[in-house]
Amino acid sequence: MESRTFICLFDLKAYDDLVAPALRQYTRSFDPDGVVSLLEKMDQIHPEGDLKHWIDSIRPDKGYKPSEQTVRELCEIVIPGLCLPQEPGLTPKQDADILLPWLGQVSDWFADLMDDGEELAGARLEFGFGNGRLVATREQIAQFSEELAGLAPPEAPWDKVAPDFANLKRMVARASAEKNWTLLKTAVEQAAPVPQHPD
Repeated sequence: MESRTFICLFDLKAYDDLVAPALRQYTRSFDPDGVVSLLEKMDQIHPEGDLKHWIDSIRPDKGYKPSEQTVRELCEIVIPGLCLPQEPGLTPKQDADILLPWLGQVSDWFADLMDDGEELAGARLEFGFGNGRLVATREQIAQFSEELAGLAPPEAPWDKVAPDFANLKRMVARASAEKNWTLLKTAVEQAAPVPQHPD
């Protein structure tokens, strides 16, 4: 497993109105019904996933305290599934490690964010996915947007990250335009890529 850092476009209204209350109900009252409803909603959108297994597993658990691992795994499913806005032409979960070698040289704000010199100072999430719990303030989004607006797209040898840079700019622009959207930085454990055998 390897840890990758992501900057995510994050819908605070969906989190506050739907996701956090359901997870709170499960962790405090041991009532999984709200989380089951979220999983059923997601299953209608993406029926190819493993959501039915989760629904069948936790539905009978009313009255039983869920394990920390169960809560963590459910957070990894429902928070990205319902709180990262899906729009055409935009990936709401941008791999920041891909951009760091180039963008860290030309953006002080981004470099500080990645080495924890700049901490997101907005709301602290009760539930998160990966290690992310802090979201950006409106002022931080405006500052990052202004800094990105002044940067030209990367040129060789960094031109391979140009699509990622363009996606990050779209994310920040959307977070600026939507009052209920913000940015979340999180590190997520992922399976390491399998080395390809040379032909």
